[in-house]
Amino acid sequence: MTADPHRLTAVRQIAADISWARTPNRSERTAPGHRASPMSLDYWIADVRAKGIVREEDVEAAARNAHRAWQRQNSLRAADARRRRRRQP
Repeated sequence: MTADPHRLTAVRQIAADISWARTPNRSERTAPGHRASPMSLDYWIADVRAKGIVREEDVEAAARNAHRAWQRQNSLRAADARRRRRRQP
């Protein structure tokens, strides 16, 4: 017997709301995900260290450059996508 997908979604949302209501420190709970995100400098520091190309004292500067390059690549991709959408009939 299959559960109704709408009911299942509602039950999961309720469970998530209860879980968040019982979370005393939201920042602490979300910190691991934030550090693992490309939006975080911690992500890029780990990435640069893993590649082992730069000296340890230069890791933070290299991570900042890698992050900035990633942001600019995303910006360029978004601009290209907007341009392609404008050309479509």
